[in-house]
Amino acid sequence: MKKLPVYLSLALTLVGLASCEKELEDVAKPTAAAAAQQAQQTPQQLLTGSQWHLTDLSTSSKAEGAAEATTVSLFARLKSTQRDNLTQFTTDGRYVQDEGATKATADQPQQLSGSYQLSEDGKSLTVKLPSYERTYSVEELSANSLRLKFSEGEGAAAVTYVTTFAH
Repeated sequence: MKKLPVYLSLALTLVGLASCEKELEDVAKPTAAAAAQQAQQTPQQLLTGSQWHLTDLSTSSKAEGAAEATTVSLFARLKSTQRDNLTQFTTDGRYVQDEGATKATADQPQQLSGSYQLSEDGKSLTVKLPSYERTYSVEELSANSLRLKFSEGEGAAAVTYVTTFAH
């Protein structure tokens, strides 16, 4: 009779854990409605959803006489003042680079504005700033990730930059 409370508490604990497991399964699997909503978003809506922050910057180039191109991630080499920058694409076509929490110099403007144009199929992105204009190939565009590719130079001397952003 003295063991009955121990067995009852053990049984209640197991029932409680079983119910928690079911809740975790429900949370882990997105609902069909949420998946359908993300699938219905246009590339423009995905791009303008919120601000993007840089998560990786890599470069690929082929050294003279080398058989394959070498890819190097430059993200760890970037200064913290560059890694905390934010990029925003607005619905009205404005492109905004924000310096984030830290700036390299105090007299540097907090934001730099320009414009952008995303192709209808979402495969090409042109960014226009006062100092330059670049056209990127959109390698990935989802609700949480943006990966842009830019090549500079011709033939064997070409250098390719891949910039990855996340929300």
